[in-house]
Amino acid sequence: MCARTRVLFAIGSMAGGGSERQVVELLKQLDRSRFTPSLYLVYRTGELLPEIPEDVPVFSFWENHELPRWNYPGRIHRWQVRHLSHILNEQKADVVYDRTLVMTLVSAPAAIRARVPFVSVAVADPKYDLEHSDARFKWLKKRLLRKAYREARQVVAVSEDLRRRLIEYYALSPDKVAVIRNPIDLARVDCLAAEGEPDFQADRFHIVSAGRLQEQKGYVHLLAAIDQLVNVRGRKQVLLHILGQGPQEQMLRSIVVERNLEEYVSFDGFQPNPLSHFRAAHLVCLASIYEGMPNVLLEAMACRTPVLAANCPTGPRELLDDGRLGRLVPPANAGELADAIDDAMSNYEKWLDLVAAARAWVEERFSVETAVRGVEQVLYESSLGNQL
Repeated sequence: MCARTRVLFAIGSMAGGGSERQVVELLKQLDRSRFTPSLYLVYRTGELLPEIPEDVPVFSFWENHELPRWNYPGRIHRWQVRHLSHILNEQKADVVYDRTLVMTLVSAPAAIRARVPFVSVAVADPKYDLEHSDARFKWLKKRLLRKAYREARQVVAVSEDLRRRLIEYYALSPDKVAVIRNPIDLARVDCLAAEGEPDFQADRFHIVSAGRLQEQKGYVHLLAAIDQLVNVRGRKQVLLHILGQGPQEQMLRSIVVERNLEEYVSFDGFQPNPLSHFRAAHLVCLASIYEGMPNVLLEAMACRTPVLAANCPTGPRELLDDGRLGRLVPPANAGELADAIDDAMSNYEKWLDLVAAARAWVEERFSVETAVRGVEQVLYESSLGNQL
């Protein structure tokens, strides 16, 4: 009998974002007769920690380190590389699977140092992702990421558009970058969507937007659209539910107060089961400035709820089949968002006509079985020659 492949998954934390959710699902679904998974976190924090399977050991950088009294640029990064390299050797890992560019910056040099092959997953448009992640040393990070991706056994993009952007931005060989779309477990979606019923007022038009409260998700523009609808167009029925937490929360709450939108915007916080909200909503809206392949749209489509999305460089256009399955508007454009929501409120039956085809599209192209088998194949092929 062949030895099982030892895979170490690496990501920053278990915050309730799409990448974290995808890692959790892979940890749950990975074939235990072929693979032995473990998990490396920079921070052992996040709403999804309780969902990590019990058989998966978890290692964390900050559980073993304290902030240095004297910190200089690169010091903590070197500590992280050294620590992860030690874990790889200690666990006799056959392959590393990292997700998000911030994690790749640590896991790639650690894997090279430990002589372990690695697979890096890119989840958002590289230009926007790099420029919005941290203002410091962007030129250096781009060089380091290009080196990391070129030395990876495989780079995985979550959409075809993203694959093209990665190849162009980092000057990668096309055969280096594969596409494995984010999976969606339809049985799980249907089960969770039927659980509970959010307390939505019957006389309101309920819009749900979900995701980490950060610049990438474009909440500022969505709030500006709600301001137009309520205070200019008199659309007093609208009620936006924002699901999530993040660094922009206080700023967004301040905007709501400044524009007298307290009755029209509800901050519902992190929801362990957002699917019941998606199912109950009239509309799910994604106003992101950049994306990869947003889970929010996939789950809303699976819940048979109409969707509205900003047509950012990668993700929504491909997912919505060029607008056949939902409305696309230009990113960072409050007026276009307001117009689309206004149209949904006025012509809702027309929007509902799209939901059956959207659900069928998700069933056909985004099954969890297809995605997990694709990840397993990449992990196995990447680990060849490294197993003891």
